[in-house]
Amino acid sequence: MVRVLVTGGSGFIGEAIVTALTKKGHEVVIFDLSDTKMKQATFHRGSVLDPEAISKAMSGCDSVIHLAAVLGVSKSTYEPAECLDVNIIGTRNVLRCCVIHQIKKILLTSSSEVYGEPAKNPITENMVLQPKSEYGVSKWVGEEYLKAYKRQYGLEYTIVRYFNVYGERQRHSWVMSKFVNNAIKVFGDGSQVRAFCHVQDAAEGTVAALLSEAANGEILNIGNCREPLSMKELAERVIRIAGREESPLFIPLEHSDRSKEREIFQRIPATEKAKRLLGFEAKIHLDEGIRSVIAYRRENLGETKAEVEQAEQYEKLVCQNK
Repeated sequence: MVRVLVTGGSGFIGEAIVTALTKKGHEVVIFDLSDTKMKQATFHRGSVLDPEAISKAMSGCDSVIHLAAVLGVSKSTYEPAECLDVNIIGTRNVLRCCVIHQIKKILLTSSSEVYGEPAKNPITENMVLQPKSEYGVSKWVGEEYLKAYKRQYGLEYTIVRYFNVYGERQRHSWVMSKFVNNAIKVFGDGSQVRAFCHVQDAAEGTVAALLSEAANGEILNIGNCREPLSMKELAERVIRIAGREESPLFIPLEHSDRSKEREIFQRIPATEKAKRLLGFEAKIHLDEGIRSVIAYRRENLGETKAEVEQAEQYEKLVCQNK
């Protein structure tokens, strides 16, 4: 058994990781600005911009999973300074505390956004990084900090890069939640290609990477490479599975929260390395995952409506300030 600090452990992916860790018998400490309903973990409230709060939460831990971040391209577009501060300075603060507390290993959750528009697909871990957004840049810099701390202090690490994680409790700001929650609006012509990975699979891959010595010093894509599809095809699939009678509404990119210059048009992960080192393969098929998201949202309509209203107000502000 290990004692693991999970920064950002109250969030969407964080909760799934905490659940996966505790099921395996590990002790978990959550460090987050938001409360958690997870009784199986110890909770510390705080920001990664506060080294003293991080240190207090990290005391007595063996390993760290660093999730806490300002998420998403649209968020970083609207609040670029906050994104850079939290994702870069916050990561450095966590690393400094790891050295002080003699943490055995840290796992950083990075993003496929670091690749930008790839020269080819599927994307392997050794491809050139060319992020298009402050969010992607901040994740890239965070990765470089881990490598530097390994060289200078011997701090062991693994980096995982997530590809389009989705699931039942994901916020409305993300494409799968949007398609399930309300009228389907596809930005652009819908030809953008993605491969979606259910949060349970992403969490299992993350925990395996933390616990595996074979993953030490490695960068691993975590995603589902088996079912890439266009946004138009995703919209049609959600409509079919939900039994809805509608057609997707196509919206020009300039009227969305993401500009053409920042859009990624093809993004499919190569996951052979994670399979070879961890034995990891995504198990949940896309149709199964979509059904699960639809069922959860229908059971929690009040929560969903409030979340949609809040997210759409924010997106209007983003579009107005593009």
